[in-house]
Amino acid sequence: MKYEPLRLIPIVCLALTATLLLASNAHAQGIDDAIAHVGIGAGITFYNPSNDDGHRSRGIGVAYRWHRFDSGWGPTFALDWHRTDFDQTLGAMSAPLGSLRMRSLLAGFGHTNYFGRFAASASVSGGYSFNDFSVADDAIPRFASGGVSLVSVDVDNSWVVRPNVSLWYDVFRHVGVGVSAAYMVSRPNERITIASGTQEQHLKADAFELSAGVTVGVWKKKQ
Repeated sequence: MKYEPLRLIPIVCLALTATLLLASNAHAQGIDDAIAHVGIGAGITFYNPSNDDGHRSRGIGVAYRWHRFDSGWGPTFALDWHRTDFDQTLGAMSAPLGSLRMRSLLAGFGHTNYFGRFAASASVSGGYSFNDFSVADDAIPRFASGGVSLVSVDVDNSWVVRPNVSLWYDVFRHVGVGVSAAYMVSRPNERITIASGTQEQHLKADAFELSAGVTVGVWKKKQ
């Protein structure tokens, strides 16, 4: 998701504080024999749409990691929330159209290899995205300058597919830093309504995603 920079500081601090408290409580409650743990923290993601009408963006939000401890195959789970601004070609000119907000829930399967403190993973996941579209403030006047009366823009929810590779390094037992690269495939149905009628098409909302983050583990494997 995309946030204003000044609003990021309390979000990041709250996420890190909460995970440290959870890690402390988990240890105190005696769940050291867990064979896997969730890492939660903060990260930054860069989005590069493959659609020429899409704008690049970046966002800071909650980072997460599923730590298996042992190499092998296993299930994967992911959340992907982000916003992409799109333009619309009108003859020889291009006008701002608006923002597509995607809130995707994904599950899949992947393989993880451990090399000391390093963990490399590759996975493919799929799921469903809850989408909505907000028209840009200057879209209607810009369309009007091109001789088109824009009425509304709507998008449907859509299925998504997301291959992903990642590399993590355990700085400490509970703290990891990592980078990941993914390609989100999404083609929601889009309806652009103008005064003369409605144009319906599939919006190519695919995007390359590059992320980096820091996570704190909630549980740890018993030594």
